[in-house]
Amino acid sequence: MRKYIDRLFSNGFFRNISWNFLGFFLPVVVAMVMIPVVMKHIGLERFGVLTLIIVLIGSLTLFDFGVTRSITHFVTKYKEDGQYIEMLTVIKTGWVIITAAILVISALFYFSRDWISWHFFNVSNQEIRNEVAGSMAVIGLCLPFVIAQTTFVGVMEAFGAFKKISIGKAPFSILMYLIPMGISFYSSSLFLITLSLCLLRTVMAVVFFIMMRSEVNKITRVSLFSVPVTKSIAGELVKYGGWISISNIMAPIMLYIDRFFVATIVGAGVFAYYTTPYEVVSRVAIVTVSVCGVLFPVLVSKIHRDVRAANSHFNKAMLGIFLVLIGPTIIGAFISHWFLSIWINPNFADHAWVIFSLFLFGYLVHGLVQPAFIWIQACGKPWINVACQIVDLVLYVIYLPWMTHHYGIFGAAVAWNIRMALSLVVLHTIRLSLYRRELSRSETLSLAS
Repeated sequence: MRKYIDRLFSNGFFRNISWNFLGFFLPVVVAMVMIPVVMKHIGLERFGVLTLIIVLIGSLTLFDFGVTRSITHFVTKYKEDGQYIEMLTVIKTGWVIITAAILVISALFYFSRDWISWHFFNVSNQEIRNEVAGSMAVIGLCLPFVIAQTTFVGVMEAFGAFKKISIGKAPFSILMYLIPMGISFYSSSLFLITLSLCLLRTVMAVVFFIMMRSEVNKITRVSLFSVPVTKSIAGELVKYGGWISISNIMAPIMLYIDRFFVATIVGAGVFAYYTTPYEVVSRVAIVTVSVCGVLFPVLVSKIHRDVRAANSHFNKAMLGIFLVLIGPTIIGAFISHWFLSIWINPNFADHAWVIFSLFLFGYLVHGLVQPAFIWIQACGKPWINVACQIVDLVLYVIYLPWMTHHYGIFGAAVAWNIRMALSLVVLHTIRLSLYRRELSRSETLSLAS
C-alpha cells in the first residue's frame, strides 16, 4: 500500500495538484498575516467595506457565464485531436464572447456606482460612500481584464501548465495584500486601495496572456489574432458554458440557503454556533478545488479516447482527496472542543464543537463528491449536474427546515451532511453508469476494427 501511495504522489498528475494547491493556499496564509495590519490602519468600518470589495472583485469571475470552463473543455479536445486552428478559434471566440458580455456588466458597474455604494454596501458615512462609488467605477473599467485573466488561465489548464499558473499567481497573490497594507500606512482611502488592486489585476491579465501565448506557441506558430471568430464554435461554447453557468449560480444558493433557514428558525442568538464552525471547516475545500482543477482537463482528454486511463486518474483523485482529508477530519473531531475553547472561549465550544465535528465529516464527503461532478462535466453532459442540483435543492428545502425546527442547529448540520451523502450516492451512481457506457462503446469500436 505504501509503495502504491508513493508511486501516486511521484507522478505528474499529483505534482500538478500540488502546484494547484499552492496557488490556492498561498493567498490564505498571506491574508491571515496582513489583514490585522490593514484593519488597524484604515479602521474597522472601512476594513469591513474593503473585504466586501475584495470579495466582489474575486466573485466577478462568475460573469464569465461558464465560458471559461467551456474554453478549457474544447481547447483540450481540439488540442488532443491535433486540430490547432480550431483550438485557436475556440480561444479567440471564447475571449470575444466573454469580453462582449463583460463590457455590458462593466457599464452597469460604472453608471450604477452611486446606487451600488448606497444600497449594496449600505454605507451611511458620506466620505466612505464616495470612496466606494469611485471604487465601483474603477472595478467597472478593469473588469474586462479581470475576466480575461481567468480565460487565459483556463487555456493554460487545458495545456496542463499548473506549475506556471501557480508560479505566475504567487507574486500577485502576495501583492493583493501587500499593496493595500502599504497604502494603509499613508492613506485610508478605499478608492486608492481599490485602484491599486485593479491595476494589479490588469497587469496580471497581461502577464497571463504572455504565458498562455507561450504555451500555445509550443505546438503551433499560428497567431491567435489571425484565426476567425466562428458561429459554430460560439454555439458550442455557449451551449456547454450555459449549463456550467447555471451550475455556478446554483452552487452559492446551495451554499447559503441553510443559513437563511437556520437564522429564521433558531434565531440570531445561536446562529454563530452554526456559521462559525462552517466558515472554518469550509477552508479545507481548497484541497478538492486543487485536485478537480487538474482532473478536469485530464478527463476531457481521456474519457472518449482511453476511458480506462480516465478512470485510473479518477480513482487516484478520489484516493488523494481521501488520504489528505481523513487525518485532519478525525483529529479535528477529537480536538474540536479544545480548539474552539482556545480560539474563542469555552462557552462557545460547549455549544459548537458537535457542529464543528459534523461539518468536518461533511466536508470529507463533499470532497469525494466533486470528482464525480467533474467527470460528468468532462463527459460533455453538464446538464445532468444541473438537474441533480435542482432536485437536491428541492429536497433540501423540505427536510432542512423540518430538522432545524425539531433539532435546532444540530438538526441543520445533520441535514447538511445528509445532502452531502445523497449527492455522493447519486453522482457516483451516474458517474459509474457513464463510465460503463463509454467502456462498452470503446470495446465495441475495438471489436469492429
